[in-house]
Amino acid sequence: MNFDPTLKTQVKNLVGLSPRQGKNLIKTERYLVAYLKRHGIKVVIEKFPVTIPEATKASLMIDGELIPCLSCSFVGGAIENKETILSSTIPSRYNLDLPNINFNPLSAAICRNNFYFAPALAVARKHVSRIARAKNILGRVDIEKFRGQAAHLLVGNSHNPRSVVFAHYDSVGKGATDNASGVAVLLRLIVEFPETLASTLYVFDGNEELSYDYPTYWGHGFRVFEDRHNLLLANSEQIITVDCVGNGPTEESSDPNMLRLDFPIKNSAKWASKTSSLSGDFPKLMAVYHSDADIPDQLSEKYLREAVNVLRKKVG
Repeated sequence: MNFDPTLKTQVKNLVGLSPRQGKNLIKTERYLVAYLKRHGIKVVIEKFPVTIPEATKASLMIDGELIPCLSCSFVGGAIENKETILSSTIPSRYNLDLPNINFNPLSAAICRNNFYFAPALAVARKHVSRIARAKNILGRVDIEKFRGQAAHLLVGNSHNPRSVVFAHYDSVGKGATDNASGVAVLLRLIVEFPETLASTLYVFDGNEELSYDYPTYWGHGFRVFEDRHNLLLANSEQIITVDCVGNGPTEESSDPNMLRLDFPIKNSAKWASKTSSLSGDFPKLMAVYHSDADIPDQLSEKYLREAVNVLRKKVG
């Protein structure tokens, strides 16, 4: 791997470790620690237990023919009819316990936008009309729970930071935009502007995507950090998440709906006035979200660099 990369090459390095779950998550953690230490940056590693679903089988038979699909389930079981075909743009909370076949109408790829606490399979949108016309359907998902450890990598001021900045490094699929982009931006800022470490705590989070927390299964690592460092967050002046940048102009948002997706912690309402997220082109993201189409070609060096500059101004 190239240890002195451009921002986009840094993203490629991270995508090369995808999908960044389970054993690959540990490889990613080691890569990040090695990169930072190579540049003389001190890293504190805080481990915490995680449980995530691993699909050992995902199949969908339509009138005797197998259709490509991927599991997006926390539990295993059968799907024996076509009664529930869902657009995955519908928030999962409305159908969380409903067995279903789902698709992303905004993408040609198989996107696992949502995960469900019921047997669920994601398919490409091109197969939806055929599924709707089918006479016989049999889907099957088998799930094993992976129990292991993830880590928060803490860099900078972990005692009384003015700013706390988060970026998660796990992924569903390739995860170039989501969120190798945010990780690359933090790495570059830390290495180029180490003076920011005096007043900023950078947190690389290893478990944002999936957990068995019900009903909000995403953001588990953020909540673990909150439980461990509640006073640190409470006393900070600003909390920033960097998630899905580099695919368009950098946008800053404090919209409660966006923060619920980006940073679903327990005290989100209490600290909303000082919390913001940095992201890029949301419609472009949705065309590749949680799929193997989320590759580095989605990103540009220009917009990744812009995100570095925007964050640099915010942390001072």
